[in-house]
Amino acid sequence: MNNANHQAPVLRHGVVAGFGSGALGVSLGAGVIPLLFLFYLTEFAKVPPAVAGILLALPKLTDLVLDPVIGRRTDQWARRSGSRSHLIAIGTVALPIVLVLLFVPMSGLPLPLRVCVLGILLIIQAVLLTVFAVAHTAIVSDLADDTTGRTRLMSARALGQTIAGLAVSVAAPQLASAFHTYEGGYLGMAAVLAVAAFMACALCLVMVRRVPMRAGATTERAQPLLPALRATLRNRAFYCIVAILILLGASTTALFSALPFANKHLLHGAPEQLSILLTPVFLALLVGVTVAPWLTARLRTQTLLGAALILALAGVIWFTSGPRVHASLVAGGIVFGFAVGVLTVLISTLAIEAATRMQGAGESLGLYLGILFSAEKLGQSLGGIVMGFGLDWVGRLDAPLAAANSAALGRLAWLYTGVPTAALLAAILVLFPLATRLHKDAS
Repeated sequence: MNNANHQAPVLRHGVVAGFGSGALGVSLGAGVIPLLFLFYLTEFAKVPPAVAGILLALPKLTDLVLDPVIGRRTDQWARRSGSRSHLIAIGTVALPIVLVLLFVPMSGLPLPLRVCVLGILLIIQAVLLTVFAVAHTAIVSDLADDTTGRTRLMSARALGQTIAGLAVSVAAPQLASAFHTYEGGYLGMAAVLAVAAFMACALCLVMVRRVPMRAGATTERAQPLLPALRATLRNRAFYCIVAILILLGASTTALFSALPFANKHLLHGAPEQLSILLTPVFLALLVGVTVAPWLTARLRTQTLLGAALILALAGVIWFTSGPRVHASLVAGGIVFGFAVGVLTVLISTLAIEAATRMQGAGESLGLYLGILFSAEKLGQSLGGIVMGFGLDWVGRLDAPLAAANSAALGRLAWLYTGVPTAALLAAILVLFPLATRLHKDAS
């Protein structure tokens, strides 16, 4: 089936809002897992902490392997039905159900069976999230033909994700507290979030249903996976964007992973100060994703991408090594958050543009997006892994000897600044070959 001749529908405000609602819904359903599930596993599901850590890492490891395969398959499934909205419908129904099942009390089951069931549910959730994310992102190319329209849609997607992150951070603990009389309130919390996630995703489905598949449907040729992956290597611009995405994810994850330690040992702040430090970052991120379409319409892509990376670098340095007073920390966080917001929209848009340019050569847009989501998770994992080994190198921060403690604090300060900064510097270096490729493609 070839739907390449279909014209994209007019990009109405309702379509943009509905598209963003899909990202809001899926993030409402998935965002509570990294936030509270480890605590739930150890305190209520009675899973040993080491096993709980492995359980949470399992979906990310399977994602790295499966995402390109799932991404490619989504194009084949969507081609048969003629629209990607059917895949969005599957996630709309199934993801809230899996969320509730994850918090169903299982402490009465034998530990091996309990771990097996939870592991299977986490992997199912990860697969469903990838199917939804690939279909939801790829439908951008079915909804909009130009960079301006796609940027509006990707801005709405990033806005929905950010609002959901803020909402889950604030509401999930309060919901658990409100339902505390039964299993700590986590099943009630999951049920409320599942209903909210279903309603938001259903709104998205209403707005994008019947949108015909256009991008990624130009060929019926089905290559084996490895040759198809090798074929994507010709798309140098796409892989430059992937490298920047990995480095940005590593920088952000490393910064947020080290922040609790820096707050306690370098800033001498109470645990609640973390909220004070992070709130301006997320609010600035919201502003960044909101104004990204306006900036994209007025600045050259290479100029905006370079400026945002440099601004993110300046924000990281300001936040981590500037004056350790509240006003300076908030200012640095705002600069960093704004830049990351713009980059989130811009990188997603550029990836879609680079991938859709190759569809005429018979390459799968879904495969490209599977690679992209794999890269996003790889960046997050790398940031956490590097910071974990780095904290081992830092040593004991509560050592009894003043000299030992001072040396450890110095290593922590270097790690806190050095890893996020080095990752962003590397991303800026990748920008040079990317700018060359973008200029060549434009000409």
